[in-house]
Amino acid sequence: MVERADGRGERAVELDGLVRALAEAVPVLVERLSAVRPARLYRDALELLERPLLGHVLSMTGGNQLRAARLLGLNRNTLRKRCRELRLALPGRSRRARSGRAAAPVP
Repeated sequence: MVERADGRGERAVELDGLVRALAEAVPVLVERLSAVRPARLYRDALELLERPLLGHVLSMTGGNQLRAARLLGLNRNTLRKRCRELRLALPGRSRRARSGRAAAPVP
């Protein structure tokens, strides 16, 4: 990582930019969500971030729920529960793995 004159690395500066962009988006998000369902503002805002976050981390780990949960700092069961509540498809096991025998070939 390259150090800047102020002693901060480039990644820290990039993260600052992302944090600022997110902070600037919050007022618009609050305005739009509160117009639709004001009593669910907090829950809806979290869901808007959580859904793509969980989906992306699962994609990064090739669908490995344990690795995704560790990256997120969650228990695997908590990850599975949140995905179920958000109606996010979890990668399933193959039919062979579930039944213990080979799946019939598709004609």
